[in-house]
Amino acid sequence: MAKILEYDGVVIGAGHNGMICAGYLAKCGQKIMVVEKNMEVGGGLDSHEDRNYAGFWHNIHSVFHRGLMMLPWYKDLELENFGIHYYRPDPGVVHHFLDKTYLGWFSDVKKTVETIERFSKKDAASFMDIWTRWQPVVQKVVFTETYAVPLPFDEKKPLLEKTAEGREYLKYFDTTPEEFVLRHFEHPRVRAFIGFLGVMRGYELDAPKTGYLIPAMIAWGVNPQLCRGTSHALGDNLAHMLSHNHVDYIEANGVERILVEKGQATAVVLEDGTVIKARKFIASNVNPVETFIKLVGRENLENKFATLAENFRFSKTTPIFATNLALNERPKYITEEKHPEVAGSFMHIIGLEDYEDLQNLFEDCRTGQLPRKPFMNGATPSFHDPTQAPPGKATAFMWQLMTYNLWGNPLNWDRARDDWFTKQLAVWQKFAPNLTDANILSTDSTTPLDIERHDKNMYCGDWMVGEYSGDQALENRPFPGWGQYKTPIDGLFMCGSSCHPGGNITGAPGYNAAKVIAESLGLKTWWNPVDFREHLRGMI
Repeated sequence: MAKILEYDGVVIGAGHNGMICAGYLAKCGQKIMVVEKNMEVGGGLDSHEDRNYAGFWHNIHSVFHRGLMMLPWYKDLELENFGIHYYRPDPGVVHHFLDKTYLGWFSDVKKTVETIERFSKKDAASFMDIWTRWQPVVQKVVFTETYAVPLPFDEKKPLLEKTAEGREYLKYFDTTPEEFVLRHFEHPRVRAFIGFLGVMRGYELDAPKTGYLIPAMIAWGVNPQLCRGTSHALGDNLAHMLSHNHVDYIEANGVERILVEKGQATAVVLEDGTVIKARKFIASNVNPVETFIKLVGRENLENKFATLAENFRFSKTTPIFATNLALNERPKYITEEKHPEVAGSFMHIIGLEDYEDLQNLFEDCRTGQLPRKPFMNGATPSFHDPTQAPPGKATAFMWQLMTYNLWGNPLNWDRARDDWFTKQLAVWQKFAPNLTDANILSTDSTTPLDIERHDKNMYCGDWMVGEYSGDQALENRPFPGWGQYKTPIDGLFMCGSSCHPGGNITGAPGYNAAKVIAESLGLKTWWNPVDFREHLRGMI
């Protein structure tokens, strides 16, 4: 006989968004169960110990956490009480070139501009102008919109048009990231630097209605931070927060079915047959194809909506091939000889010499080919956080954006892995010649197919959990008409990266969904979520 449990609400998937959503609703007085398919909570907050050498830790997915300690959920859920700590390396990013020059992104914008000036005084002036103009736009519009339920464009446009910040936001709204970069910067290396940092956030170069994201990135700053004790420490931290707020969670026992009765989501059935009844709601942290086609079932959906779910697009340009190294000593970059300050950078970019390389990569990813020219970004986490390697040793990684559907079939990755690893490492060694056989203790790699195998939510190896483009962004994410975290099934909500504002460790989908669910249930929100419509009216 199947085991039957009962809760006020069930959250499907213990990625960071699911746990954040559960934490807010538990503090509203609700009894919550979080159900996770994998062996441990955290989703993309995943880290593994080296398979050959104990004490060397590799961050498998998320590493660069931007401004995390200033985010609303970090403060509201009091995460600092559960032992979390972040390092903020400066510079945040260094883009190395073979001629031993570099572009850098520092916490001091003037230092960033100085590195751009070495290549183009015009680009440096343009960067500073954008940074200055967009400071209030980011603070008053972009950041606020990120942590708010999105408004339909036709509703927010007239409100935005009435303020200087809103008009600046709208100026680039109909452009693509590529159009913005090419219009405002002239040097091929500067274009590559700015464009690639956008791409590494999951932006598509040619995605309509997302061009404003580039000036927002410039003004907001890259500001990457490193979690002490690996990225998974944040997952553990969130799990402690759940326990503190009396949330139950189950690991290694995923949801197989969402039960729907008369249009209402009433329960979930787990892999082992356990039934968990939901008195008030179910919130899905997994992608819409998985949620609606597999778990809800087409028979419980109108054909039009089912078609929307089936046609949800996953990005062809965000999957990653990762090279992970356990080392006797950290990589030492050729750029350090003349510029010792680059050694302390968090992110290192190598192999990308001009903007055309980036354009070619997008074509290669979309046609299922290996990159014609490898270039990548990565880090040496142990340099900033000694707990991630044994004393005196080091860990380092490099990520290459890559196609999932290699030569028309993702299974081809199982035979292409070793050759590509060798090619990727060879490029790295040009920039860090001390990565010799004597220095490298152990190697490992992760292909785009491995990403999907390990985290079933990341269809096609897409860690953004859905392509980010005009028709899959803001109020159109995951689908036009369904961008407010609700679904056509009563009592069923979405709270994951397939919702606004997308992937990365922002916590915003879970934060925003908690507001919608609480209001739908008639619960008082103990925190102070922003109503974006009222916020824009207040700016006038």
